[in-house]
Amino acid sequence: MTEEFAGLQPEEEADVASARESPDARSDARSDARSDARSDASPDTSHDAWRDTSPDPPPGAGIARRRLRIGVVLTALLVAIFVVATDLSVPDAIGLSLFLVAFPAIAWAQLPLMTEEVLERIPVYLGSILSISLLGLLGLGLGVWGFEPADLGLVGLEIGPLVGWIVAITAGALLLGKLTEPLDKAIHGGPHPILLQLLPRTPREKGVFAGLSLVAGWGEEIAYRGYVPAALLLLVADPWLAMGIAALAFGGLHAYQGGIGVVRTALMGFLLGVPVVLTGSILPGMVAHALVDLIAGFVLGPRILRRAGVPLEPQDGL
Repeated sequence: MTEEFAGLQPEEEADVASARESPDARSDARSDARSDARSDASPDTSHDAWRDTSPDPPPGAGIARRRLRIGVVLTALLVAIFVVATDLSVPDAIGLSLFLVAFPAIAWAQLPLMTEEVLERIPVYLGSILSISLLGLLGLGLGVWGFEPADLGLVGLEIGPLVGWIVAITAGALLLGKLTEPLDKAIHGGPHPILLQLLPRTPREKGVFAGLSLVAGWGEEIAYRGYVPAALLLLVADPWLAMGIAALAFGGLHAYQGGIGVVRTALMGFLLGVPVVLTGSILPGMVAHALVDLIAGFVLGPRILRRAGVPLEPQDGL
C-alpha cells in the first residue's frame, strides 16, 4: 500500500481510489448509465416485438393468394396455347385469356375476403364502376384494333325491334331471377349474404348504384357480348357456342353471388347475347342489362331487404 493510502479506512480508500480514476473511465461510466436509461425508456422495436404485436392477416387471405396463383398459371397456360396452337394474334390471345380466365379468377379469389368483412357499399360501387369501365375500355380497344364495329355488335336497330328486344330480354332476365329464388332459399335461406349486403339502402347509395348499373350496361356488354364472342369466332364456327363460352366466363365474373348466382348470371349473359346473334346488334343487351340492374336495386332490392328484416335508411345525411 502506498503512503498516501496509509492510515485510511476501507471506505475512505475506495473513495480516494474513485477520485483518482482516469477521466476516460469516469466518462465511460456516465455514458453507460445514460445508455441504460435510454434503453429502459425506449420502446422495443426489434423484429420479434413487432411480429408479436402486429395483427394477424385475415384467414381468407391465404386462400385468396392461392386462388390468384392458380388464375395466373391458367391464364399463362391459355395464352401459350392460343399463341402456339391457333392463328390468334398475340394481343387477342392475351385479351381473350384475360376475359375468359384471369378476370373470373380475380373474382373467385376475392370471394373469401368478401365473406369475412362487412362491406361498405359506396366504396364497393365506386371500385366496381372503375373496374367495369376498364374492362369495357379494354374490350373496346382490342375490338376496334382487330375487328370491324359490326363484328362487335356496334350497329343500330330500328326503334320498333330495339324496344321489342329490350322488353323481351328484360322480362326474361327478371323471370330467370324469380325462378332461381327457391334455390337461393334452399341453400342460403334467401339471397346470398354478400348480395344482400350490396343492395343499396340510402338515397346516396342508390344514386351511386344507378351509375354502376349504367356502367355495367355498356362495359360488361362490350366485353362479353362484343369482343369475347367476336374473338372466339376466330376459333369456333358456331356463334351460339361462342356466346355460350362467353356467358360462362361472365358468370364466373360474378362469383360474389355464390354458386346459384354464377349459374343465374351465366344464363342471363347468354340471354343478353341472343339479340347479338339474331340481329347483329349489342344495343338491346346494353339497355336491358342496365334496366335489370336498376330494377334489382330500386324495385326488388327494398322488398328483398324488408323480407330479410334489414332496416332501410330513408336519409343519409345529405
